[in-house]
Amino acid sequence: MLAHAVTQCHADRINAALVVIGDPGGVVNFRDGAVIAVHSPGAPGVAMLSASPPDRVGAALADAAFAIAVGGISHYLVDDTADVLSPTSAGISPTRLLGQVAVRLAELAATPCPVSPYRERPVPTGRAEPAADLRDIVTHATGRRTARDIAFAIGRGVHSVTVDVARLLGDDVLALAPAGVFTGRVHHEAGPLRPRASPPRPADVVPVDPLPVRRPGRAGRGP
Repeated sequence: MLAHAVTQCHADRINAALVVIGDPGGVVNFRDGAVIAVHSPGAPGVAMLSASPPDRVGAALADAAFAIAVGGISHYLVDDTADVLSPTSAGISPTRLLGQVAVRLAELAATPCPVSPYRERPVPTGRAEPAADLRDIVTHATGRRTARDIAFAIGRGVHSVTVDVARLLGDDVLALAPAGVFTGRVHHEAGPLRPRASPPRPADVVPVDPLPVRRPGRAGRGP
């Protein structure tokens, strides 16, 4: 669904915002059909990242798009009443952006125990120690935080943290805390770990139908 919408916005060379309604959803800003910014409550965003990858802005943009794609999407619309934001990057083609999202989704799906950034709440097992560069994740895995929460707490991208959590689950460093149960840092009551269903991948869809458009006094809904 995200691929459909983004591809059509590019084809229409819009200067507007694509509003994706879902969990967590987000907003993709376009200028002349190029993606100039992506924001989602599921990703920390460039201002919160403590690390500095070579292309920090581009990495944050792709991370936010991943956060939208890996979650649930109910519908979307084009808001052509929104101010066109000053670009946070020179712009990226939707094909390249969707390719980066597909790579991130595939990397998560290939881990021993793929998890959602928004649902499962990991907790240390006490049976194995993490590598030094992953100790921050284990420290913040209290049984009350999702991978998304941990990403915000330590200032890393939600994709990289979710992949690390999935690998730590496979290594028996972390386990999944039962919903609503928290007894401390070491959670011996965590249930047996089972592989999680692979997260959805953006479909390679050729857009057909026009996107709904929000205009003053009128709101549209997508499929």
